[in-house]
Amino acid sequence: MYRLLVRPVTAGAVLVVAAASACSYVGREDFDTTVADIRSEMSAQDQRISANEAGVADLQSDLEGLRVSLDELRDEFQVVVSEFEDGIRFATPVHFDFDSAEIRPEDVELLDRFAGVVSGYYSNSLVTVEGFADPAGSTSYNLSLSQARAETVASYLASSGSLDGESVRAVGYGETRPVIPGAKGPGDEGLENRRVSFVIDFGG
Repeated sequence: MYRLLVRPVTAGAVLVVAAASACSYVGREDFDTTVADIRSEMSAQDQRISANEAGVADLQSDLEGLRVSLDELRDEFQVVVSEFEDGIRFATPVHFDFDSAEIRPEDVELLDRFAGVVSGYYSNSLVTVEGFADPAGSTSYNLSLSQARAETVASYLASSGSLDGESVRAVGYGETRPVIPGAKGPGDEGLENRRVSFVIDFGG
């Protein structure tokens, strides 16, 4: 016979302990069962700790990879990244020719790189492509044109295979929120206003 005075080892181990004042005793079988339960709980907790440490390491690696990717977009393409609650906005130099919704060849590389960042780090997020126009033409026409630009880019991102089409939407804002107020025309003067930007909603 063994007298057993045991303190709880972990939060998950609930033990029936013999009180010293009562001088209670447990048999060998009960003693072995109690020790086995303690060891099992300790082993499970060790596994949880190891899993948490591995998860933290993976998260740190992902964050470092994301930081590098965002820095590359900033340096190579002059992308402006702004963070806000539950999301992030990418103001990109993806522009359009006058009165056109076609993607320019020089912007394809940036779109591909952007899609890679999203699929690598924001695969479960909603991506909104925001389209804009310069103030040439009527307000209603510019709204329609900006919607067409956003849809063209959204379709390209989905068709590239990097993003799920259901996770990409297009919204046109017409001539609102201009980069250069009043700038318009068939030349380069209105180019900065003929653009798209991207919003990643990782809260949705």
